[in-house]
Parts: sequence; C-alpha cells; structure tokens
Amino acid sequence: MKASMDHGSTRMMRSLAVVLPAFLMVFLATGCHQDPNVRKHKYLESGRRYEKDGKLREAAIQVSNSLKVDRNFSEAHYELAKIYLKLGSIKEGYAELMRTVDLSPTNLEARTDLGGIFLMGNDPARAEEQAKSVLAIDANNPDAYALLSAVSARRGDRVAALANIQKAISIKPDQASYHTTLALLENSDPAKSGHAEEELQKAIKLDQKDTHAHLVLAALMEKRGDKQGAEQQYLAAIQQDPKQLQARTALAGLYLRAGDKAKGEQVLRKAVEDLNENQDATEVLKEYYFRSGQPDSAESVFADLASKYPKSFPIKMAYASVLAARGEFAKVQPVADQLTKSNPNQPQVQLLRAAVLLNENKVDEALTLIQNATKATPDNAQLQIALAKIAERKGDFTLAETSFNAADRVSPGNLEVQSGLAALASRRNDSVKLAQIASKTIALRPDFSEAYLWRGMAEANLKQYDTAEADIQNALTKNPNNSIVLRELGLLRMRQGRIPEATTLLERAVEKNPNEVQATEQLVANDYAAKQPDKALSRVQAQLQRAPQNAALYGLLSNLQLQKKDFNSARDSAKKAMELDPADRGAVRLYSQAVAMNGDKDEAIRAWQNWLSTHPKDAEANSIIGTFEDAKGDSAKAAEFYKKALQINTTEPIASNNLAYLMVTSGQNADVALSYAQTARRLLPNSPNTADTLAWVYFYKGTYSSARDLLEAAVKQDPESASIHYHLGMTYSKLGNKPEAMSHLKKAVALDPNSQNGKDASAELAKLG
Repeated sequence: MKASMDHGSTRMMRSLAVVLPAFLMVFLATGCHQDPNVRKHKYLESGRRYEKDGKLREAAIQVSNSLKVDRNFSEAHYELAKIYLKLGSIKEGYAELMRTVDLSPTNLEARTDLGGIFLMGNDPARAEEQAKSVLAIDANNPDAYALLSAVSARRGDRVAALANIQKAISIKPDQASYHTTLALLENSDPAKSGHAEEELQKAIKLDQKDTHAHLVLAALMEKRGDKQGAEQQYLAAIQQDPKQLQARTALAGLYLRAGDKAKGEQVLRKAVEDLNENQDATEVLKEYYFRSGQPDSAESVFADLASKYPKSFPIKMAYASVLAARGEFAKVQPVADQLTKSNPNQPQVQLLRAAVLLNENKVDEALTLIQNATKATPDNAQLQIALAKIAERKGDFTLAETSFNAADRVSPGNLEVQSGLAALASRRNDSVKLAQIASKTIALRPDFSEAYLWRGMAEANLKQYDTAEADIQNALTKNPNNSIVLRELGLLRMRQGRIPEATTLLERAVEKNPNEVQATEQLVANDYAAKQPDKALSRVQAQLQRAPQNAALYGLLSNLQLQKKDFNSARDSAKKAMELDPADRGAVRLYSQAVAMNGDKDEAIRAWQNWLSTHPKDAEANSIIGTFEDAKGDSAKAAEFYKKALQINTTEPIASNNLAYLMVTSGQNADVALSYAQTARRLLPNSPNTADTLAWVYFYKGTYSSARDLLEAAVKQDPESASIHYHLGMTYSKLGNKPEAMSHLKKAVALDPNSQNGKDASAELAKLG
C-alpha cells in the first residue's frame, strides 16, 4: 500500500508541476488587479504617459480614475492639478492644488504652484503665505524665493523682487526661469537693459526649450530695433515648441508691425493649419482679418480651410462665426445645423444658435438658451461673455457685470473678457481698475493694441499725460487705421488744451469710420463751445448721410434738436433711433424728454412702460416714470415707482434721491429720508441735485450748517436752479443771515415764479419783510 500511495503521490505531484505555474500566474494577476494600491499607481502612471505625449484630456481621465480608487491619493491630486493647469482650467487646477496641500502639507512643489495661482488671482498675501510655509520647511528652497520675488514685483517693490530672485539664483544657478525673471526685472531699469539680455541668453543656454526666455528676448530685441534678432528668437521658440501658439502670434505681430502684412498673415494661417484643432489659433486668424478690415478675406480663407479640414471643429466654428459677424445668416444656418447635429451640447454651438436667435430679434429666447447653457457649464468663459452681452442688450446691467466677472474668474487672460471688464471700468470711470486690466492684458498679449489704448485712456483720466501719450501712440503704431485710437488721441489733445490738433484728429477718426459717434460728440461739443450750434447740427446731419443706419447718431441729433427747443424734430429723431435699435434706452430717454417738453407727459410714461415690458429689471426706468408722475403732481404714484426701482436695485440713485425728497417734504420719517439721500449722494457725488436733496433733509433735521455747505457748492454747479436758490435762502434765514437769505429767495422767484419753489420763496420773502 505504501508503494502504491507513493506512486499515486508522485503522479499527482507531476500533474501539479504542469498545472501550478499557469494557475499561479492567474492567481497573482487577479491579486494585483484587486490590489487598490497597485491599481491607483497604474492609473497614475498611465496618466503621466499620456501627459508626456501631450494627450492632456486622456491624462486627466486616467489620473481621475486613480482618485476613484483612492480619493485621498495626494500624488494623483497633484498630478491632476498640473494637467488641469496645462489645459488652462485654472479653477479645477486650483481645487486640486488645495486638496494636495491639505493631504500633503510637505509637498513643497504643490505649495509654490498654489502660491502662483493665488498671485494670478491677484492675491499676493496668500501667495506670500505659501512661500513662507515652504521656507519654514526648507529654508533654501529656490522656488519659494522666486515666488516671493513675484509677490514683491506685484506689489511694486522692485528692490525686494530683485533680492529674492537673486537669492533663488544663488541657490540654484542653473534654473533658466530664474534668469528670465531677473531679466524682466532688470529690463524695467534702462541702465540695466543690456544686462537683461545677457540673463535671457543665459536662460536659453541653460534650457533651449525655455520658450518664454526666447519670447522675452525677442521683445527686447525688437524694442531696441534688432528686428532680425527678434525674428530668430521667435523662430527658435516655435522650433522648440511647435504646438505653442504664442510664439507664432508674436512672430506674426513682428511682421505686421514691420509692414509685411503678407508674411504676418502667412504665419497666422500656417498656425491654423498646423494646429487645426486649436481653437485659439483660429480665433487669432479671424481676429486679424477683422481688425485689419478684411472681412472678405476672412470668409474666403475660412471657407477654404473648412474644405481642407472638414473634421476640424474649431475651423468650422470659426467659419460660421465669420459668416455671422458679416450678417450672412442664410449661409450660417446650414453650418449651424451641421454643428448642432454633431455637437448639440457643445457650448460654442449653443453660442452660434444664440447668435441666430438674436439676428431674428428673439432676445428672450437667446437669453434663456445661454442662461441654461451657463447653468450646465458655469465655467465656460465664452458662455458667460455671451450672457453678459445679451443681458446688456436686455438692460440688465447687474447680470452683465456678474457674468463678466464670472468669465474673468474662469479665464483671466481672455481678450473678450478683458475687453468687457475694461468697458465696465470705463463706464464706471474707474481709471485705476482700467489701468490694471490694461497692464495685465499687455503682459499676456503685448501685440494687442487696444490694451495700450485702455491704459492710455486711464492715464489720461488720471492726468498722467506723458505716459498716456506714450501708450496711445503705441496703440496707434500697432494699428494706425483704428478710428478709436485716433479719437482717444484727439480727446487727449483736448485735455491738454491743444484744440486745433484735437479737432484734426477727431475729424480723421470720423473720416475713417462714419459710425464713430464719440468723436462726433466731442466735435459737436467743440462747436457749441465756439458758439456754433448750427454747425454742430449740420455736422451730425452730414454724418448721418454717410451712416444712415446709426441709431446713436440719430440720438445725438435728437439731443441737439432738444437744445434748440425743436421738440417735434427731436421726437422724430429719437423715434428713428428707437426703430433702428430697440435696445437703445438713450433713445427712449430722448423721446420721452421731447414729448414731455411738448406737454405730453403721459406719452413719455407710455414710452418707458413699453421699455419695461421687455426690460422688467431696469430699475432706472421705474425711477424715470416716477419723475414724470412727480411732474404731473401725483406724488403717491411717483413714490410707488421709486419704491419699485429700489426693490430691483437698492442703490438706484435717482429713486433714492427723489424718494428722499418726497419723504422729507411730506413729513415722513426724516431718518429714513436721510439714508436714501446719503445713498444717492454717495453714488452721484458730483450731482447738484443729490446735494440739494441731502441739504434739504439736513434742513428738516435742523442741521443748517451742513445744509448750507452742500447748497453753496451746488449753486456754483447749477446757478440757474430755482430749487437750490430757494433752499439756500431758507437755510440762510434759519442761520440768521437775512441779506443772503433774501438774495437767494429773490433769485428763486426770478428763475421760476410760477413753480412751487418760486411761490414758497415769495411767501418767505414776505415774512422777512
């Protein structure tokens, strides 16, 4: 038995010897597949391989899979952060960096990267905090010193910025980017510009692939007149990174500034062909054609590109947008249908559909479409921009501002976003903010002429005329046919008191662009200053012969006719402006003024009620209706509209001002009236009306000295106001200054004897004897 058993065991063992290796392989493979630690690292490494090959979206998917296995895998969070930042998804990259630092506080690279994001978001304090946290762990960390240098530069402390970057170089002298940073800092000092180029050459020698150093060196070379050297550096940058668009656009800019349009266009078109899936490349080419006044070329070139690259979504979208910009919606529709069929939820397709709707004047449908699109994709800058612009068209400026700010958070360097923000800053007369936006844009796109123009406008407003001159001239050099640049240079000459030069420049702007309204407005103002109102009227009428579809010019004509008290003509011109542009609220304002001055306040109210039917969130429109009701003598109805305005916008200045006046004159709560009046004064600090109202509230509260101070300033601004003279006279009476009281009361009576102010002034004069 024993022998038999041994024999059986031997046979079994021999069988196992054949089967076991294969079984073990399956077992081990299954075990590895099920090991979460192994799986997460495999996903991470796969993501890194994709990232290395430039397949960033695939890389993001694989690294995200790693985090599905282990959501606290800090290494994967950091890798995903880097991928997102390469993709330009700043918000997602920031979130992943924050998570990385939370999970792994000693990840010094992640901390310095996070500091860079804070600095990009204009938060130098938090950036500095990250740098100091790194130095607390590693006192000789060069990246932390480089970050501190950037923080100091942002704060304008050049000495500290230089000291910190030099410290970084002393620790790690072979880091190319540090030398580039040092060069940028030194370049701000004319005495060290030569040394700046040496540092850039050093950076390039250390790292030939440092395209940023090539680009900065090229810019410096061009600045000192070495265009050939600049060209070589741009070409080197392109060779080192053929997929980078910035070097190509910079090279095109070099050619265009040198007057070689054919070569510049060739570079931009080659960029689209080589990078036919790059949306920015198509946008730059499209922008070039439109800015250089070549819409026909834009259409033919993009039609050709769409034919050559039929699968390129960016090219097809650019072709559709070129057609839309030209108003050729019959050609747009089939392209839009193709794109909708293949990409119905793609944001750009939704934008195109909105453009078609807007062309059909279906503003509400377009607004709803884009609002839904932004809810589904809130971090899409183009959707937010479109929402802002449609909101402006609807008169919802609060939504417009919110949407532009949302777009800026998502895409801080986007030119459309910066243009929108610049327009908002300009509208608010916030010159400091406008200058910041301009400088940020110039740093990102030194070839973008409008950014120099914005900064020049801001500097002019701040009375920094020398720097304003340099920036506006720079913009003019980059784009000599730009009517806006000519206009702004003309306006600068006006500020400098050089009227003949200003007039010449403004007339050149109008000649270049017959739709140039702002230049025409200034020329009209000059005509009025020269006591030539008829010349102003003729100027605008002649301009309308060249631009008969310009609603704003009809508005300007209406305004001039109002000043000449030609109310019927003013009404007709304003009505024409309203027909040409139903979204022009200024035309509604002029129309309502014209009919009201003609004695038809009910028609003025109807005009604004019609406006409110399509712009229900327009607080100011409610305020204006309130003023007309007030003028009709219906104070209760006026107050009702003022309150509606303040429900929409708690800081609507007209409503705040007028409601305060109604309240205090009708014996209502003076403290509430004071709050409204102070709000109006804060929002309109240079208005004599807000000064008058606030002073009258002070009068009712017995604060006569404060009332007097406001009214004395107001009467200088508006010496023909019966209301201000009456209130000042009453205030002087309370202060015991009878001569001044009688002087202003008599002036109020003389100015408007039949008004309530005039009658009240007469009664007070009788009392004073």
